[in-house]
Amino acid sequence: MAQPDRAKLDKIHAASIRILAETGIRLHSPRAVELFARAGQRTSGELVFPAEDFLLRTLAQAPAAFTLEARDPRHNLRLGGSRRHYAAGYGCPAVVEADGTVRPATLADYCRAAKLVHQSQWFQINGGILVQPEDAPPGLASLAMVYAALTHSDKCLFSVPGPEPDVRRLMALAAALWGGGEEFSKAPRAMTMISTLSPLQIDRMALDSILVCAEAGQALMISPGPMAGATGPVTLAGNLALGNAECLTALTLAQLARPGTPVMYGLQATTSDLRTGAIAIGTPGYPLQAAYCKALADYYRLPCRCGGAVNDAKEVSAQSGWEAALPLFTAAQNGVDLIVHAAGILDSWAAFSFEKFICDLEIISMTEYFLNDLEVNEETLAVDLIREVGPGGLFLNRRPTLRRARTEPWYPRVAQRGSLGGRRAAEHLLANARREMERLLDSYQAPPLPKTTMAEMDRLMAEAGASPELLAALKPR
Repeated sequence: MAQPDRAKLDKIHAASIRILAETGIRLHSPRAVELFARAGQRTSGELVFPAEDFLLRTLAQAPAAFTLEARDPRHNLRLGGSRRHYAAGYGCPAVVEADGTVRPATLADYCRAAKLVHQSQWFQINGGILVQPEDAPPGLASLAMVYAALTHSDKCLFSVPGPEPDVRRLMALAAALWGGGEEFSKAPRAMTMISTLSPLQIDRMALDSILVCAEAGQALMISPGPMAGATGPVTLAGNLALGNAECLTALTLAQLARPGTPVMYGLQATTSDLRTGAIAIGTPGYPLQAAYCKALADYYRLPCRCGGAVNDAKEVSAQSGWEAALPLFTAAQNGVDLIVHAAGILDSWAAFSFEKFICDLEIISMTEYFLNDLEVNEETLAVDLIREVGPGGLFLNRRPTLRRARTEPWYPRVAQRGSLGGRRAAEHLLANARREMERLLDSYQAPPLPKTTMAEMDRLMAEAGASPELLAALKPR
C-alpha cells in the first residue's frame, strides 16, 4: 500500500480529539486524574477530557528521538528517525514444542530465550516478558524476569510494568548496574511497555508504571491494543481513532509526570474473529493498521513501535510463516523504529516457540537483505568480468565470485535447499532450526558483571523475598 496520506491522518486525529472531548477516558488513579486537573483539563470522577491544544502542546515536550543506553554501549538503541530495530516476542504464557505439544512457560524457558536474544545479531534489546513463567514465586515474577535479563545480557533492557511498589523495585534493580538511582536517571536505560484497557480506560497498574518510570527518567512504550469488532469499532478507521485517543492520553500523562520523558508511540491495533470473538492477528488488517501506527507516530513526531512476525497458527507450519512475513515486512518497510514480537510468536500471542524464534530470525535476515538494496558501482556491475567470461562462459570459478562467495548471495540457515537426505521436508526444516538454536546456545557466554554489582542485585532480590535457590536458577549457566 502507499503511505497513508495526510488527509486520512487528519481525520483520524480529529476523530480521536472528538472522542476525548465528548466521551472522555477513564483513568483508574486519583493521582493521574489530578495531574490532568492541575493542568486545567476537565475531569469528572475518574474521567478526563483532555483538549486538543493541551495534548499537542504537552506532547511537544517529548523528544522526537532518543538513545536507550545499554550496559555495553555497542548495543545502544537510537530510537526515532525510522532506523529499524527488532525485539523478540513478548507476553506468551505458554510454550509450543516442536511436536505441537503446548505447556506452561517456565523460568528456565525465560533464561533460554534471554540467551538466544543475546546471541542474535538482530536484537539490541533483551528482557520484558519474553515468556510468562508459571513457576515464578508469587509476587516475584517481574523481578525474576528483569534479574534474568540483566544477568544474561548486556543489551538494552526491556523492563516490565506492575503496581507501584514492584516498579520501584525494578527501577532500583536496573539502577544497580549504573551505580544507583541518581546516575541511572541521567539517561533512559530501561524501556517499559504500557498497555491500555480498551475501550477508553487505563488501569491502575499501567498508570503506576507510567508515573514511576517517568519519575526515574526511563523510557515508556505506550501500546493500546483495541480489537476491531470487540474492544474497538469493527471498522479499522474507528479502531485506530479509539486506540489513538488512548495513546495520546497516556503519552501526555508521561509528560505531565516529567516533561521530556522519552516515549514511543506504539498503537497495537488488532482485529477480532467475529465468528468466535477471539483476537485475530494473522490477518492483513493487522499490518494495515500497523502502517497507520507508523504514520500517526510521524504525525506527532514521536518514535514508533509496532509490527512483528505475528500469526494465529498453533504450531510451526506454513500458516505461521505466511502470516508472520507480511506484518514484519510491512513494519520494516515503513521504517518502524522498534519492531516488537519479531521472533517466537504463535497462536495470537498466546504461545512462544523456540523453533519459530529461529525461523523468524530468517525472515528478519531476508527482510534486511531486501531493504538494504543493491550496491551499484563499477565493480558490482562487473562489465569487465562479463567481457572476460564472454558468451557461454562460467562465472562460478572466477576470482570475484570466490572472493564474495560467503558474503554476496543471501544464504538461509533454516530453509531447505538441495537433497533432504531421505527426511520429510517438515522434519528437515525443524532439524535445521534446532541445529541453529544449538549453535547459538553452545556459543553463548554470559557478559561479566562486577562482583559488587552482582552482590547489590542479589541483596535487592533477597530484600524482595527471593530465595537463594531462585537466584541460583536465574543466573546464567
